[in-house]
Amino acid sequence: MDLIPRILGLITATLLIVGVESVEYIGSAPQPATTTSTTTTVVEVSSFPSTTTQPPTTTIAYQGKCGQWWGLALDLGWPMDAMDTLDYVMWRESRCDPKQHNTTLNRDGSTDIGLTQINDRSWCLPTRWYPEGYLQSVGVLSTIGCEELFDPRINLLAAKAIYDYHTQQGQRGFEAWKV
Repeated sequence: MDLIPRILGLITATLLIVGVESVEYIGSAPQPATTTSTTTTVVEVSSFPSTTTQPPTTTIAYQGKCGQWWGLALDLGWPMDAMDTLDYVMWRESRCDPKQHNTTLNRDGSTDIGLTQINDRSWCLPTRWYPEGYLQSVGVLSTIGCEELFDPRINLLAAKAIYDYHTQQGQRGFEAWKV
């Protein structure tokens, strides 16, 4: 199944090269108001790139690098005004690939997992404050450990929980990503 996200990424890159600036995903929810001044390409979401995730039901027009994940993110509760920053995070952290796993770049030996590169030590491994892990304590992950974060749906839910945590602490929602 790794082939499908790569094909979708290639299609997205090709569309960007030929000058298509937005793609509209077709779903059952009404389309939010957006302004696009150039060509719009319509893509049916039936070939959504994960076998464990339902296709997004939200209809959106996007111009981001990881726009293939916007409908799912909106379905999971991400606010529309956060989509540009979320897109930047997904691109910077994983190049929109939910299977990315950084095992070597962190000095503390922790790893970063999935689409938004969620840090295992900070968010899904046991700590003295959260003996089963933070994401387990808020109901995002069902098992101890972080393997579920390779599922783009679970990863975006986890990222939303982290975003909400920082917002509730009076910080910027994307504080964990230094954005």
